[in-house]
Amino acid sequence: MKHKILSFLTALAMVLGIVVQPFAKANAAPSNATTTNTVTVHKILLTETALKNHDVNKKGYDGNKIPDIGTFFDAEAKEIPGVYFKLQKLKANIQEDQVDVNNNDQWEDVNGQEGLTTEDGLKFTTTGFEGKYRIVEDLTKSTYKGEDGQSVLTGSKAVPTLLTLPLVNEDGIVADAHVYPKNTENKPEIDKNFAKENDLKVVEDGEAGSKVGAVYENYQKKKATVTAEIGKEVPYEVKTKIPANSKLKTAKWDDKMTSGLTFKKGSLLIKVGQDNLEKNTDYKLEETDEGFVASLTETGLKKVNEKTEAVEVTLTYTATVNSKSVVDIPEANDIMFHYGNKPGFGTTPYPTKPNENGELTINKSWDDGEWAEGETATFKLVDANTGEDVKESDLDKVDNYTFEGTVTIGSTSRDGIPGNPKNPPVYGKTYTWKGLKKDKQYKAVEIATTSGSESEFKKGADGTITVVNHRSDNPKPLNPTEPKVVNGGKKFVKTNNKSGDQQERLAGAEFYITNEDGSKYLVAAKTSPEAVKTAKDTLNQKVADYNNLSAEDQKGDKGTTAKAAIDKAQEDYNKAFKENANAYTWGEKADENVVVVTSDGQGRFEIQGLAYGKYKLEEKTAPKGYAARNDKPEFTVEKGSYAGVDSELQYNKDNKDAGYGKQIENKKVSIPQTGGIGSLIFVVAGIAIMGLAAYKIQANKKEA
Repeated sequence: MKHKILSFLTALAMVLGIVVQPFAKANAAPSNATTTNTVTVHKILLTETALKNHDVNKKGYDGNKIPDIGTFFDAEAKEIPGVYFKLQKLKANIQEDQVDVNNNDQWEDVNGQEGLTTEDGLKFTTTGFEGKYRIVEDLTKSTYKGEDGQSVLTGSKAVPTLLTLPLVNEDGIVADAHVYPKNTENKPEIDKNFAKENDLKVVEDGEAGSKVGAVYENYQKKKATVTAEIGKEVPYEVKTKIPANSKLKTAKWDDKMTSGLTFKKGSLLIKVGQDNLEKNTDYKLEETDEGFVASLTETGLKKVNEKTEAVEVTLTYTATVNSKSVVDIPEANDIMFHYGNKPGFGTTPYPTKPNENGELTINKSWDDGEWAEGETATFKLVDANTGEDVKESDLDKVDNYTFEGTVTIGSTSRDGIPGNPKNPPVYGKTYTWKGLKKDKQYKAVEIATTSGSESEFKKGADGTITVVNHRSDNPKPLNPTEPKVVNGGKKFVKTNNKSGDQQERLAGAEFYITNEDGSKYLVAAKTSPEAVKTAKDTLNQKVADYNNLSAEDQKGDKGTTAKAAIDKAQEDYNKAFKENANAYTWGEKADENVVVVTSDGQGRFEIQGLAYGKYKLEEKTAPKGYAARNDKPEFTVEKGSYAGVDSELQYNKDNKDAGYGKQIENKKVSIPQTGGIGSLIFVVAGIAIMGLAAYKIQANKKEA
């Protein structure tokens, strides 16, 4: 009996323990609050997988602070600063059954209750507040850009957050509440390359290939270099992937071309998926010969924002190789994608030539005209033609100047250690690079500046780069590597077929340029045919003046003067031809625009702007007193062929400044090759000789 009573009491104690335990818990943490004094909002960053799997009604959250967000949400979850939130109250005219947390028209700001989150969140004071409230993000004021400076907040849950104040859980009113809106982060992807369908000849394949189009994995890979003659149209493709659930306020593509390329206005086509966008409706377009800026409008942004899947935007356009291209120097066009959750100001750096002294000055200012104390910006000098960082070995030597490829400028000058990113010298508000090549273009790329700004590059005169910074928290723009286009040329020297002291350089020889098999002739369309014709007529006249001199005068002062006049006329013609030749084609010898090159007083002639490949010369007119060539000398245009090699003939007779040229020889003749009195004399002489021979034969017969 004693054991039965003991067993009963033990069982009763166990039952009472189970029944009382919930109440004991409640009594252990009773809520005596009568209002929710504060609401702290914490922005939680999750991976896309974690966000997708997260249950917003997950047990364990009761309005109080979550002790360990990694345990509650996901091991990779983290709280992030720099996100702007506002507390808003439901308008008085909205009925309880009409509340829509996503309808902005139903809500109004609570005065003074807004700001950026810190690593501990953002605390709102809510003492005495009653009714429906919401916490809403304002991404236009957020400063968060991710660890790489290029991310934007995309997918979300519990955004906006709906609250009923005071906040009540099972224990009563929560005095200091905590809420946890969640986001993922992502950034767009971009790449640029030649369009897949192209007939361009590759001279350097790079790592990405020339016929693959834009491929995101090739974003930072070296692109191909192709060769193309003046007038060739080069097709490009740019693809940009906009992440799902994006909320962009800015989406802008800014393309700048080096001087040897001309953007073909009207060629730009923009697609979202398979659908064409409409200019002036979906995007605004600024076009110049140097490139374009295409910016999505509000209508266009709606076609890429808030989508459940990533959206692909494709840009296609063409550029034309023009006569400003320089032999063996690549031409490139550099595109940047400027994006963010707020309006932006950033632009792509302009390719800029140095001044006549080989100098390039960077000037930087702020949109409000003021540098803050201690503010700095760091730039690196980039070869706009090759896309490579400029090195000291790339420059001409300048006395008392030490080249620095990366420089820091700022509000005030200070000493430092060149090349040390932690303690660089600061050169004041401007810096000048020296010893630059005058036939190349350069870019100053801003690699570091005060946080919260965008750089607007303004076009200026040669030798000057101007940068204006605007206060902004948009991510850094995306800048894929760019493919390049190059062409070349060849120099020649016309001589007799002698060597040493007997070698003579011959003026007045004229040549056609043909394709490799000699069947087609180089034809040049011209922007100003009259200017080229005038220069060619002048050159022809100077050649005729020299040819009309006697052999004795040609060897004397008159000949020297006449040759100098030919040289000057040839130089003027070359300049007029290069400036006005806007397209090479292959046609017939009879074409009125067929290219004819003429040797000057030193026997020199040349051709520029051809694609790398094999070609031939066909002599149109031989120098006076020399036999015309019946063959077609072959020549090759390739990298370095314009400068020539020392096994060829020195281009300038007196120095090596202009490199070397392929020697084209002619044989001197003693019998005139043309009709007229000269031919008649030889015909008469021939008849006389034949008559004399016949007479002798008859006389010999009679004697026999």
